[in-house]
Amino acid sequence: MEPRRTGVRRPARKRRHEPPAARPPERWIALGVVMGTHGVRGELRVKLHNPDSELLFGLNAVQLRAAGASQRYPIVQVRPGGKGLLVLLGGVDTVEKAQVLRGAELCVARSQLPALPAGEFYHCDLEGLALVDVNGAARGVVERVHEYPAASVLRVRTDRGILEVPMREPYLVSIDLTAGQVVVDQLDDLDPERA
Repeated sequence: MEPRRTGVRRPARKRRHEPPAARPPERWIALGVVMGTHGVRGELRVKLHNPDSELLFGLNAVQLRAAGASQRYPIVQVRPGGKGLLVLLGGVDTVEKAQVLRGAELCVARSQLPALPAGEFYHCDLEGLALVDVNGAARGVVERVHEYPAASVLRVRTDRGILEVPMREPYLVSIDLTAGQVVVDQLDDLDPERA
Protein backbone atom coordinates (compact mmCIF):
# COMPACT_ATOMS: atom_id res chain seq x y z
CA MET A 1 0.00 0.00 0.00
CA GLU A 2 1.28 3.41 -0.96
CA PRO A 3 1.95 5.75 1.94
CA ARG A 4 -0.38 8.65 2.30
CA ARG A 5 1.14 11.94 1.37
CA THR A 6 0.92 14.70 3.86
CA GLY A 7 2.11 18.21 3.84
CA VAL A 8 1.25 21.50 2.35
CA ARG A 9 -0.68 21.46 -0.85
CA ARG A 10 0.66 23.52 -3.65
CA PRO A 11 -1.79 26.06 -4.94
CA ALA A 12 -3.25 25.08 -8.26
CA ARG A 13 -1.52 26.71 -11.20
CA LYS A 14 -3.50 29.35 -12.90
CA ARG A 15 -4.27 28.36 -16.41
CA ARG A 16 -3.48 30.94 -18.93
CA HIS A 17 -6.54 32.05 -20.75
CA GLU A 18 -5.69 31.99 -24.38
CA PRO A 19 -7.91 33.89 -26.76
CA PRO A 20 -9.75 31.74 -29.26
CA ALA A 21 -7.89 31.23 -32.49
CA ALA A 22 -8.87 33.81 -35.07
CA ARG A 23 -10.97 32.31 -37.81
CA PRO A 24 -9.80 33.00 -41.33
CA PRO A 25 -11.95 35.59 -43.07
CA GLU A 26 -14.92 34.22 -44.98
CA ARG A 27 -14.28 33.81 -48.70
CA TRP A 28 -16.99 35.34 -50.87
CA ILE A 29 -17.66 33.56 -54.14
CA ALA A 30 -19.33 35.33 -57.08
CA LEU A 31 -22.37 33.37 -58.29
CA GLY A 32 -23.36 35.89 -60.93
CA VAL A 33 -23.58 39.50 -62.04
CA VAL A 34 -26.38 42.04 -61.85
CA MET A 35 -27.17 42.75 -65.50
CA GLY A 36 -29.95 45.28 -65.01
CA THR A 37 -33.39 45.85 -63.57
CA HIS A 38 -36.81 44.36 -64.12
CA GLY A 39 -40.13 46.06 -63.48
CA VAL A 40 -40.80 48.95 -61.12
CA ARG A 41 -40.28 47.19 -57.75
CA GLY A 42 -36.49 47.17 -57.92
CA GLU A 43 -35.99 43.57 -59.04
CA LEU A 44 -32.52 42.76 -60.31
CA ARG A 45 -31.82 40.72 -63.44
CA VAL A 46 -28.97 38.40 -62.45
CA LYS A 47 -26.91 36.35 -64.90
CA LEU A 48 -25.50 33.33 -63.07
CA HIS A 49 -22.03 31.99 -63.84
CA ASN A 50 -23.60 28.52 -63.57
CA PRO A 51 -27.04 28.80 -65.18
CA ASP A 52 -28.08 25.46 -63.61
CA SER A 53 -27.42 26.61 -60.04
CA GLU A 54 -30.44 26.69 -57.72
CA LEU A 55 -28.47 27.85 -54.67
CA LEU A 56 -30.07 31.32 -54.48
CA PHE A 57 -33.53 29.81 -54.00
CA GLY A 58 -32.47 28.46 -50.59
CA LEU A 59 -30.54 31.46 -49.21
CA ASN A 60 -31.67 34.26 -46.91
CA ALA A 61 -29.05 36.85 -47.88
CA VAL A 62 -26.30 37.64 -50.38
CA GLN A 63 -23.38 40.02 -50.62
CA LEU A 64 -23.16 42.46 -53.54
CA ARG A 65 -19.61 43.46 -54.47
CA ALA A 66 -18.68 46.39 -56.72
CA ALA A 67 -15.72 48.75 -56.98
CA GLY A 68 -13.91 47.10 -54.06
CA ALA A 69 -16.80 47.54 -51.64
CA SER A 70 -19.44 45.03 -50.62
CA GLN A 71 -22.76 45.12 -48.82
CA ARG A 72 -25.02 42.40 -47.43
CA TYR A 73 -28.67 42.32 -48.54
CA PRO A 74 -31.50 40.08 -47.36
CA ILE A 75 -33.21 38.13 -50.14
CA VAL A 76 -36.92 38.90 -50.40
CA GLN A 77 -37.70 36.85 -53.52
CA VAL A 78 -35.95 34.84 -56.24
CA ARG A 79 -37.68 33.65 -59.39
CA PRO A 80 -36.71 32.50 -62.88
CA GLY A 81 -36.61 35.22 -65.47
CA GLY A 82 -35.48 34.83 -69.05
CA LYS A 83 -31.76 34.05 -69.25
CA GLY A 84 -31.16 34.26 -65.52
CA LEU A 85 -32.93 35.02 -62.29
CA LEU A 86 -34.99 37.93 -61.02
CA VAL A 87 -33.94 38.78 -57.49
CA LEU A 88 -35.65 41.18 -55.10
CA LEU A 89 -33.44 42.33 -52.24
CA GLY A 90 -34.42 44.01 -48.99
CA GLY A 91 -33.83 47.76 -49.13
CA VAL A 92 -33.82 47.79 -52.94
CA ASP A 93 -37.43 48.76 -53.62
CA THR A 94 -37.21 51.19 -56.52
CA VAL A 95 -35.85 51.06 -60.04
CA GLU A 96 -33.42 53.86 -59.17
CA LYS A 97 -31.90 51.90 -56.27
CA ALA A 98 -31.67 48.78 -58.45
CA GLN A 99 -29.98 50.62 -61.35
CA VAL A 100 -27.11 51.67 -59.06
CA LEU A 101 -26.33 47.96 -58.52
CA ARG A 102 -25.92 47.15 -62.21
CA GLY A 103 -22.58 45.40 -62.77
CA ALA A 104 -22.22 44.30 -59.14
CA GLU A 105 -21.19 40.72 -58.42
CA LEU A 106 -23.72 38.70 -56.46
CA CYS A 107 -21.69 36.69 -53.92
CA VAL A 108 -22.24 34.01 -51.30
CA ALA A 109 -19.95 32.74 -48.57
CA ARG A 110 -17.84 29.74 -49.63
CA SER A 111 -19.26 27.87 -46.63
CA GLN A 112 -22.76 28.16 -48.16
CA LEU A 113 -21.87 26.17 -51.27
CA PRO A 114 -23.20 22.61 -51.14
CA ALA A 115 -20.78 19.74 -50.52
CA LEU A 116 -19.61 17.90 -53.61
CA PRO A 117 -19.02 14.19 -54.16
CA ALA A 118 -15.47 12.87 -53.79
CA GLY A 119 -13.26 13.78 -56.73
CA GLU A 120 -15.24 16.92 -57.61
CA PHE A 121 -14.33 20.48 -56.70
CA TYR A 122 -15.39 24.07 -57.15
CA HIS A 123 -13.26 26.21 -59.43
CA CYS A 124 -12.87 28.75 -56.63
CA ASP A 125 -11.10 26.08 -54.55
CA LEU A 126 -8.28 25.92 -57.11
CA GLU A 127 -7.40 29.61 -56.79
CA GLY A 128 -4.12 30.03 -54.92
CA LEU A 129 -3.07 26.38 -55.19
CA ALA A 130 0.56 25.61 -55.98
CA LEU A 131 1.28 24.35 -59.47
CA VAL A 132 3.90 21.59 -59.50
CA ASP A 133 5.25 19.38 -62.26
CA VAL A 134 5.29 15.58 -62.16
CA ASN A 135 8.71 15.71 -60.45
CA GLY A 136 7.34 17.89 -57.62
CA ALA A 137 9.11 21.08 -58.72
CA ALA A 138 7.19 24.29 -58.09
CA ARG A 139 6.10 25.87 -61.36
CA GLY A 140 3.66 28.61 -60.32
CA VAL A 141 0.37 29.50 -58.65
CA VAL A 142 -3.18 29.11 -59.95
CA GLU A 143 -4.82 32.54 -60.23
CA ARG A 144 -8.23 31.39 -61.47
CA VAL A 145 -10.12 29.05 -63.75
CA HIS A 146 -11.33 30.44 -67.06
CA GLU A 147 -14.12 28.84 -69.07
CA TYR A 148 -13.87 28.91 -72.84
CA PRO A 149 -16.55 27.33 -75.03
CA ALA A 150 -14.18 24.50 -75.98
CA ALA A 151 -12.35 23.94 -72.68
CA SER A 152 -11.65 25.08 -69.15
CA VAL A 153 -8.15 26.37 -68.42
CA LEU A 154 -6.15 27.20 -65.33
CA ARG A 155 -4.77 30.72 -65.50
CA VAL A 156 -1.38 30.33 -63.83
CA ARG A 157 1.33 32.80 -62.83
CA THR A 158 4.75 31.26 -63.51
CA ASP A 159 8.31 32.53 -63.78
CA ARG A 160 7.78 32.56 -67.57
CA GLY A 161 4.68 34.75 -67.27
CA ILE A 162 0.97 33.92 -67.37
CA LEU A 163 0.09 30.52 -68.81
CA GLU A 164 -3.31 29.08 -69.60
CA VAL A 165 -3.09 25.38 -68.79
CA PRO A 166 -5.88 23.25 -70.31
CA MET A 167 -7.70 21.20 -67.69
CA ARG A 168 -7.23 17.95 -69.62
CA GLU A 169 -4.59 15.40 -70.48
CA PRO A 170 -1.68 15.60 -71.13
CA TYR A 171 -1.36 18.91 -69.23
CA LEU A 172 -3.45 18.30 -66.11
CA VAL A 173 -2.25 15.25 -64.20
CA SER A 174 -4.07 15.61 -60.86
CA ILE A 175 -5.67 18.00 -58.40
CA ASP A 176 -5.04 17.46 -54.70
CA LEU A 177 -7.01 19.94 -52.59
CA THR A 178 -5.72 18.42 -49.34
CA ALA A 179 -2.09 18.91 -50.37
CA GLY A 180 -2.96 22.29 -51.90
CA GLN A 181 -1.48 21.55 -55.29
CA VAL A 182 -2.22 20.92 -58.94
CA VAL A 183 0.13 18.53 -60.72
CA VAL A 184 0.79 19.32 -64.38
CA ASP A 185 2.97 18.10 -67.22
CA GLN A 186 4.26 19.42 -70.55
CA LEU A 187 4.13 23.11 -69.55
CA ASP A 188 6.99 23.82 -71.94
CA ASP A 189 4.54 23.16 -74.80
CA LEU A 190 2.50 26.21 -73.74
CA ASP A 191 3.34 29.79 -74.70
CA PRO A 192 3.06 32.55 -72.09
CA GLU A 193 0.38 35.20 -72.54
CA ARG A 194 1.54 38.20 -74.56
CA ALA A 195 1.76 41.50 -72.72
